[in-house]
Parts: sequence; C-alpha cells; structure tokens
Amino acid sequence: MNKKKRNIAIIILSFLAFIALLIGGYFLYLKRTIISKEEVKDIIIKDTKLNPDDISFKEIELDLEKETKTYEVEFYYNRLEYKYEIDAKTGKIIYSNYNLPSKEENKTSVSTSYITEEEAKNIALEDAGLSSNEVSFVDVDLDLENNQAIYEVNFETTTLEYDYKIDGYSKNIITKNTEPRD
Repeated sequence: MNKKKRNIAIIILSFLAFIALLIGGYFLYLKRTIISKEEVKDIIIKDTKLNPDDISFKEIELDLEKETKTYEVEFYYNRLEYKYEIDAKTGKIIYSNYNLPSKEENKTSVSTSYITEEEAKNIALEDAGLSSNEVSFVDVDLDLENNQAIYEVNFETTTLEYDYKIDGYSKNIITKNTEPRD
C-alpha cells in the first residue's frame, strides 16, 4: 500500500507541476507579446502631443478577457479626463476620447472663436498621415451645443473609412475610428 500511495502522490505532484508550468508559460508568453505600461504612456504622449510632466495617469489596466487584449487608460490633463483603449499587442489606438470642460469652465478657459472646417479637415488628415488628394471627404459637420464646438469629419480612401470628432476650440481629437470600407 505504501508503494501505491507513493505512486498516487507522484502522479498528483506531476500533474500540479504540469499545471504550474502551463500557467507560468502563459504569463511568460504574455510578457513577451504584450507591450508594457511605459510603452502605453509613450504611445499616448505621442498621440496627444502633451507634455508628459503635465499628465496625471489615473488608471492603466490590462484587459485580458476580450478577444483583443487591450489596455484601458484614464488620465487627466488641464482638468480634462482622457480615455484611451490601446491594443496590448500592437500598440494601436482603438479608441480615444476626452470629457470637455463644463459650461462654466468653457466660459473662462476656452476662446469664443473656433477653428474652421478646413482646419478640422487638416487636423484629421495629419493624424491619419494622409493628404487631401488621397481621400474623398464624405461629410464635415459642426455641432455647436452647450458652449462646445465639435467637428465631425468623415472621409475615405479606396480601402478605409475614417471618422473623427475634433474639438473646435482646443483642436484636440476627441475620438477617431478607422475601419475597412464595405
């Protein structure tokens, strides 16, 4: 019986060691295939063109539960709350947005004149790395509401559709989305 108990114990320990190796291997795989939090910060700083010393990062969370592993990031700059979702493998920005100041803050901190439609187009094109002769503009709308001026700029290339929302006062990109054309 002692020999039988010993064999069972060896089998159980071998199984547990195998499980531990699988788990360790998975985390090693993730570490090698997922960008770091510092790389995420660098991507955001490059995208926003903000001074890194002025940014207060609230949260940088790795979400492993979705099919596409992402970092969900929240940070503050100049009393605005920014939200980003970044592909954890490629570093591609999936989503970006920020909350505009309240009416009272707008009255004191934002100019009453907003950018032109042409400037909004150029901001979107520059961000997309394209020139006006490479795209067809589908729509450019200005929404003036609650002391906010927001341009919706939509354009396409032969293969992709681009949708931008741009703050008409600060010239910051509020959201952007790129997807294949149907």
